[in-house]
Amino acid sequence: MPYIFKDPHTLDKKIDVKKLQFGSKIDKDSSTQREELYTVKEILSPEKIKLNNNLTVKLIGIKEDPLVNGKATTFLIEKTKGKRVFLKFDQVKHDNENNLLCYLYLENKTFINAHLVKNGLVKVDMDIDFKYRDKFLSLNSVK
Repeated sequence: MPYIFKDPHTLDKKIDVKKLQFGSKIDKDSSTQREELYTVKEILSPEKIKLNNNLTVKLIGIKEDPLVNGKATTFLIEKTKGKRVFLKFDQVKHDNENNLLCYLYLENKTFINAHLVKNGLVKVDMDIDFKYRDKFLSLNSVK
């Protein structure tokens, strides 16, 4: 008797190849939506900035350090002038003064909040709990 192969699977389902992900970094990047990019219109203080869509945001995890006196603002102006930025959020989106809280990144993924802390231009905000608190404290102690 000759062997007759009978496949139990009928391949009649239509599969969207783009939805298949096998752990490749390329797949993950293509499926996530891109961050919306903004430009910085005005620096109100080291912890508050105004974006080109007139949205005022407060940077999470940092507090103005009066001892440094304006160096943080100068740093922000130098880093963000003419560059596009995007925002990432923590669990808490607004503070008690109804400011929108965010982490600020340059388009090349430079983490501005962390750079401010690392360069000793601001203090770490201990009043609120946020995702990168331990990282900021370790950066603060390095300087």
